[in-house]
Amino acid sequence: MTLEQSIDLAELQADMAFDAYLAAFDEDAHPETLDSLETEALIARSRYDDLRSQGLGH
Repeated sequence: MTLEQSIDLAELQADMAFDAYLAAFDEDAHPETLDSLETEALIARSRYDDLRSQGLGH
């Protein structure tokens, strides 16, 4: 997998994680579920940001 493909995949995963968090929030999910989904979204966004910054350095 190329760096560009990895960046695209990380962006997709970050978007999906954030969408899952928003959907759970809209459904008034249990606070623990919201915390877990928020953490997943933040980790996915961080992974995307890290890969993107690597890509900009090349």
